[in-house]
Amino acid sequence: MGTIRPLLVNGNEKLGSASIWHFDLPPIRACPGRSEECEAHCYGLRGRYVFPQVKERLEWCFEMSKRKDFTRLLADEIYRKGILVVRFHVVGDLYSPGYAEKVRQVVEQSSHCTFFLYTRSYTVPAILPVIRDLAKLPNMSVWLSADRSMGLPCEVPEGCRVAWMMVEENETVPEGVDLLFRLRELRKKPLPLPLLPVICPTETPEGKRVGTSCATCKRCWK
Repeated sequence: MGTIRPLLVNGNEKLGSASIWHFDLPPIRACPGRSEECEAHCYGLRGRYVFPQVKERLEWCFEMSKRKDFTRLLADEIYRKGILVVRFHVVGDLYSPGYAEKVRQVVEQSSHCTFFLYTRSYTVPAILPVIRDLAKLPNMSVWLSADRSMGLPCEVPEGCRVAWMMVEENETVPEGVDLLFRLRELRKKPLPLPLLPVICPTETPEGKRVGTSCATCKRCWK
């Protein structure tokens, strides 16, 4: 009897321990709200994501997400494996209202599990209402991703927080940002001390020294 291919995979360098699982989609084509900056610096277009086996898996996940029984399949996998934390989309995003609704249903049906995601699809009017509904669920943390090419969100729905991608060393980060990510090449530069409280701890020297990961930090999903 053959094994069933899982929808979820667990762990990576940033997520940390095997306790955090993730479901991913292809970059760009599954990112309708992408900005000029995020497309230019997308890590889903380089590194391990260009390996044929990784690209094939992302395409497979994309096709699976279109299935009518996707919600049931993913919720069942989360339950069977006793998964407690899931990140949607290390790469990819909420690419349509229908898919976003499936994600909402998975979260709603998996009350024992905590979920989190970063999204730029709030810029798509047809998807924003589902994001509002997602953010209301007690076991879901929604982060609205932004950068200088798109500015802050016009609306931050209740329950959502704002993450900012910093692409230049002396870039001005607007007020209202809850979490700051810096491009990999900026992480070797001196820390902008006024922004230290909102910089992702995995990107600071102290965080690196003690081995901070999403699994140990918990800021994004607690």
